[in-house]
Amino acid sequence: MSTIRALLARGREALVLAEVDTPMLDAAVLLAHAMGSTKEHLLSSLPDEADGELESRYDGLIDERRAGRPVSYIRRLKEFWGLEFHVDEAVLVPRPDTETLVDRALFLARADAGLVRIHDACTGSGCVAIALAAELPGRVVTASDVSGGAERVFELNCARLLGRQLPFFRSDLLGSAPGPYDLLTANPPYLSDREADDLAKVGWPEPDLALRGGPDGTAIAGRLIREAAGRLRPGGWICIEASAPQFNRLAALLDQAGFRVVEIQQDLGGRDRVISGRLG
Repeated sequence: MSTIRALLARGREALVLAEVDTPMLDAAVLLAHAMGSTKEHLLSSLPDEADGELESRYDGLIDERRAGRPVSYIRRLKEFWGLEFHVDEAVLVPRPDTETLVDRALFLARADAGLVRIHDACTGSGCVAIALAAELPGRVVTASDVSGGAERVFELNCARLLGRQLPFFRSDLLGSAPGPYDLLTANPPYLSDREADDLAKVGWPEPDLALRGGPDGTAIAGRLIREAAGRLRPGGWICIEASAPQFNRLAALLDQAGFRVVEIQQDLGGRDRVISGRLG
């Protein structure tokens, strides 16, 4: 019978051989998940013996990770903004960089009490909308996504994390989202078609619908900017997550659509991450 320490070492070694980027972290997270405990409890349990059931369960999780399945999909959980979101293959796994989008929206909302109606397009798991609703209890937060799978995950996360449902519109961008809004947020698909094709070739598990942003990655964001001009009240804001090389193009599109104040925020790594504009 193996100890917890031996199981952890074996899992790490298997992930090193599989060339996983963070073998020790992934091995520890998956072992804690198999044990139904936290990483902190795992570390205090290293000398303990592991029964055969735990060993078998852990080996299965390691095999899934070796096959390229993200830890978040294996656990069905991903932490974002201090909250644990349910995630599965129907939605994009929330990234820490997207917290920059939440930061920017909160800054604008707290600076202007008139930004009452907030809408998150391309909401996916709902991580941005739910984080904003948790931080801004006096505002009206709604969300939309074209994906039925995203709608299911969004409603599950609302129930788990807020104890209530936020209004959701099954919509291709803002087509069925009524408005008007004071603040729009979005993390739209912004990979180029070539980048999305390359991921598909290696069996990337996240949905193509949440990744593919057209020839240069700005097609969805550009369409959203044009639609936003008709859904925002004058003086309203739009905040979009994108890739740094796309910001000149997006700034030009915002200007063409009538957004007169355009600002860029960087993520914790110092990369341009969120572009925001004020209408009129």
